[in-house]
Amino acid sequence: MAASCPKRSAPGRLSPFADEASPPVLTRLLRRLPGFRSPARKRALVLAGGGVVGGMYEVGALAALDEALPGFRCNDFDLYVGSSAGAVVAALMANQVTPGDLYAILDEERDDPLNFHRGSVYHKGSFGVAARNFARLVWAVGKKAITKYQLEWPDILARSGDDMPAGFFSLAPLEAYVRESFETKGLSNSFADCPRDLLVPAIDLDRAERVVFGAHPFRDTPISQAIAASAAIPGFFEPYRIDGRDYVDGDVGHTGHVDLAVERGASLVVVLNPAVPLRIGAPEASEVRHRGMYAIMEQAGHITSVKLLELGLAELRLRFPELEFHLIQPDPVPSPLRGPSMGFEASRAALRFGYNSVREWLAGEDSAALRGRFSIRAA
Repeated sequence: MAASCPKRSAPGRLSPFADEASPPVLTRLLRRLPGFRSPARKRALVLAGGGVVGGMYEVGALAALDEALPGFRCNDFDLYVGSSAGAVVAALMANQVTPGDLYAILDEERDDPLNFHRGSVYHKGSFGVAARNFARLVWAVGKKAITKYQLEWPDILARSGDDMPAGFFSLAPLEAYVRESFETKGLSNSFADCPRDLLVPAIDLDRAERVVFGAHPFRDTPISQAIAASAAIPGFFEPYRIDGRDYVDGDVGHTGHVDLAVERGASLVVVLNPAVPLRIGAPEASEVRHRGMYAIMEQAGHITSVKLLELGLAELRLRFPELEFHLIQPDPVPSPLRGPSMGFEASRAALRFGYNSVREWLAGEDSAALRGRFSIRAA
């Protein structure tokens, strides 16, 4: 399988200080004390969203990193931050499920509760419900078009709101899958009891603000519900309701939420972002517009997502010059990640692409900083 190498963008400083030659005065004084040891750096793993195929890519990428870098160890980070699909993977890593084991379960499609499949997101009646919701949408617009025929289409759409569905699919199947599979595997569905610290952000729809599950006052929310809230892609899924409040996708207005890790003391952050826009280079390549409305919407979403991530990392670098971060993401070229993000047809191909492309990248010069930090195994 042809694999392109992910690029490390917006690299952070590799020094624990803004200027290694001139560490802070207090640190220099403490180093002179007998027996003084510098405190261990707090490490965080941040996993952004990207739908089903993005989550599969992350599992493959983490399996490659764990296999190739003896000092990496996906299950040994101090803090895990996961949004949208990344929340599922982050919850498993924080629960000490190794990426190698998870990769094998998914790749071989074993009879295992963690084998993520269509039924994990879409139950048998999901597409019937979606069809009814689509018919409801057409009826709502059609009714207003007939009764308010003098209005323009944007006004008709706006006035049809009360009759429109809140989304095509429900996230109840995903929440049930996570809750039941965690229980079967003996994994914690509680933030308080999770072996490692875990944060799952989502967006409060009515208050237009970020909520961080796993932090107070949302620490008592079950992990499975937090994941469903963070995965509620607007329009595609209905907003997910918890305690009377509606939540949508954690990556609305944000990408990755690296700031949550930094604010909690992390000075070494590894970020995986599977959602990058396609860049058409070859003349014979099909333009995005010819791939339909869905592809155009996903392309626009990925452009926004990447820009938000770049701006966020640039700001953090200015505010915290001692911060070291490593960003891993695929090249913006055709790959299994270019299909529908919430589809399962290319999910296993995305899993293998994540593994193969990251292994290839680790063998090149672009990954020198990451190899230097985590000590790559000799070939």
